[in-house]
Amino acid sequence: MSIPCDCHMHTRFSADGQASLEEMCEAAIQHGLREICFTEHVDWLPWDETRDHFDASAYVPAARRCAEAYAGRLAVRTGLEISEPHLAAGRIQDLLRAWPFDFVLGSAHWIDQSGVYLSRLYPLHPAEHVEREYFHRVLELAETGEFDSLAHLDLVRRYRPSELGPLDTLAHAEAIRAVLETVVARDKAIEINTSPLRRGLASTCPDLTVLRWYRELGGEKVTVGSDAHAPDQVGTGFDVALELLRAARFSRVVRFEQRRPVWVEV
Repeated sequence: MSIPCDCHMHTRFSADGQASLEEMCEAAIQHGLREICFTEHVDWLPWDETRDHFDASAYVPAARRCAEAYAGRLAVRTGLEISEPHLAAGRIQDLLRAWPFDFVLGSAHWIDQSGVYLSRLYPLHPAEHVEREYFHRVLELAETGEFDSLAHLDLVRRYRPSELGPLDTLAHAEAIRAVLETVVARDKAIEINTSPLRRGLASTCPDLTVLRWYRELGGEKVTVGSDAHAPDQVGTGFDVALELLRAARFSRVVRFEQRRPVWVEV
């Protein structure tokens, strides 16, 4: 068995995307995937320099045309990755009412309003401060944000400077478990994000320990995404994700259609 769907992908409809919808679809087919979901960035925080890039009126019709063009070869879903959805709740609700999306990822990329992106904070603050504040923000998102799956819930793992060593999951156990408890209580999903593997890290976001905690707390819904921003990244690391799912005693993953979960055996 394998993981048939990549639920986290970006194209040029995201400010940092490097390819067209069609190029990403072709890569998914070559990789043997049966389904993908585009999750273009929605970054509306006032200090985010990319805040004006996303255009739903261009993206949604283009994604629909792409789905029609690839029908029978690849199922194409239309989604979003919303940064800090709890900080722009009203505007996000307007967006979701105006356009039909299949799936919404919620993600935390900032820990304050200084306009300094997460990856640039480690040189400015002690690692303990960056990580403590980050998980506090993730908990705020999990408590009140609008999302279907919580993306890369320990994203600091990806940006922690290599000279500091890997992120110590156990050192943040209380904060992470609080996030997981909230996700379970709200009946949301968490994501296995395989992008750290492409950076030479040994673990996905999150790691096996967090997946086991989630399972022990009653969590069932897991989505899997490559966080691809280019064709050669589509579906990468899914063999590792499958091993983690099995080690944590998950026999299925979830994908979304019209914001409703659909179970997939793996």
